[in-house]
Amino acid sequence: MTTPEQKTIPLFPLGTILFPDGIIPLKIFEARYLDMIKRCFREGTPFGVISIINIDSDDSETGNQVSVQKSFSEIGTLAMIEDFDPVQPTVYMIRSIGTQRFKLLSARQESDGLWVGDVEMLENDRSIPVPPEHQNVADLLHEMIHVIQSQNLIEEPLFKEPTDPNDCGWVANRLAELLPLSLPVKNHLLGQTNPRVRLDLITEIIEDDDLRKLVVH
Repeated sequence: MTTPEQKTIPLFPLGTILFPDGIIPLKIFEARYLDMIKRCFREGTPFGVISIINIDSDDSETGNQVSVQKSFSEIGTLAMIEDFDPVQPTVYMIRSIGTQRFKLLSARQESDGLWVGDVEMLENDRSIPVPPEHQNVADLLHEMIHVIQSQNLIEEPLFKEPTDPNDCGWVANRLAELLPLSLPVKNHLLGQTNPRVRLDLITEIIEDDDLRKLVVH
């Protein structure tokens, strides 16, 4: 049995979720993140996108270990910078793509305020064809993407090409990004190691909340 790979990475805590193959545009202006992004882009290394659960000013004990459960989600995603635009010396516009998921083991804040995490890498989704009983939600995703692209509702690309509309993991990830789901629900979906189970859960959510009638504005 292969031992999970562990590494130490810079963290970018956000109030959102990044799924593998998803695209996230960011405007960087804080000094700690300007330095981090410049270093990651120069060295071709990723940073970790992790969702914020709860951080207040009293928790920022510089250099100390903090409880993962207290501050951040347990699961995050590595992000690789695809486009880097230093529009000003103190403002960067970047676009990054989600790659591999990780489990956050511990986090600490360095002297400059940057969060660093010790993480355990999670295996990438294995390829599983969308089963017939989930073809309806795959079709719903196709309709949503068509509406968004045909009406130019989002300037940035939605996901990394090429698409894989017949794969459970890809369909589940894109639906999780596009549907109006709460942050805890998205975190729960991101943490599912079986892509078929992730798609099962998405289907249940759509049917229970009647999201099939969702109109993209």
